[in-house]
Amino acid sequence: MTANKASSDPVTGGDRLVAMQQADGHAAAAHYRTLLRHAEPPELADLAHFLCLLHGRRPGVIDHAATRFADPAARDWIMQATEAFVTERLYITRLTVAAGPVSGASEDDHSEAAAVELRSSFQMLAQSERRGCAAGAALALALDWPNLRAILDPLALRLGIEPPPCGFPASSPTLVLADHICRQSATARAFLFGSDQLFQLQRGAWRLLGARQRLRAE
Repeated sequence: MTANKASSDPVTGGDRLVAMQQADGHAAAAHYRTLLRHAEPPELADLAHFLCLLHGRRPGVIDHAATRFADPAARDWIMQATEAFVTERLYITRLTVAAGPVSGASEDDHSEAAAVELRSSFQMLAQSERRGCAAGAALALALDWPNLRAILDPLALRLGIEPPPCGFPASSPTLVLADHICRQSATARAFLFGSDQLFQLQRGAWRLLGARQRLRAE
């Protein structure tokens, strides 16, 4: 099911996931929109650096979630997503190295420590024992990742790096899987909680990046 269903139809897990992405995903963050319109090298280097802090080490959100997908219907999706994130992890690591060190942050800037705390929060969310919670986080991450590519790929080209294909499952099978997981109300609540928390953590990361940009400008 997708978000463009007729309004008389029941709201599905996929519908809810899309609504959360539209409200709180990468594209809803002010700093994301700023970088998408125009970004200087320090801001792009900062983005690559923070993404590497959050997602550059294994195991990550999808790796943890893969150990908690018990439903056979999710097998193909999680295998594809896990393989795709191996490529994405290498990609953001390469971009971080090529972009060089982050400059312009003051000694009073504590945002890097906050980023480490955010990574721990991502890890805890993906390791939740609530059935459906880790799946919600993983599907939200995969669904929203292509929006990051809209910034990362132009950065890669500026650095002389050919962007690899983004191998995450397409949005359609992701939303179909969300519908399937949310058939039972208890699992649906945990799934939607995991998705919502993932988006909120991402928004926290964008707020940190925006704050660092303002510190450099002062």
